[in-house]
Amino acid sequence: MFGLFNKRNTEIEKEIKEIVLSAFHLELEEIKEWNEETFPDATLSGQLAKLEEEFKELAEAKGEENKMKEFADVFIVLGGLRRWESHVGRHLENKFAEDMPFELLGCLLGEVQKKMKINRKRVWKKSGDGKFHHTNKE
Repeated sequence: MFGLFNKRNTEIEKEIKEIVLSAFHLELEEIKEWNEETFPDATLSGQLAKLEEEFKELAEAKGEENKMKEFADVFIVLGGLRRWESHVGRHLENKFAEDMPFELLGCLLGEVQKKMKINRKRVWKKSGDGKFHHTNKE
């Protein structure tokens, strides 16, 4: 009898995850457009180098709050990689999305949206290695 409730909850959770994933993919498409407008001379190699940088910052982050902020940065770069239809970017997006429970995915989406509000206000400069960095705090 209780197995019926578990199955029902599982189906509802799958539906919720699909809704959250749809919202997440829409956000990544908006990030792709922002990336194209903000960094018109960006390159795939520069974006992949930025992804490497963000993964390093994620690995070094201390505390759950900082890790979530750094993970949001990783996804922002993944959104930018959509410009080039990067297989690396899409693979990582899909792998994280498959493995992540919808609750965590929803929190990450909120963190990405919060960080993008900040990023849209920032001034950006291209460095010699092809990556872009903000020149101001907010």
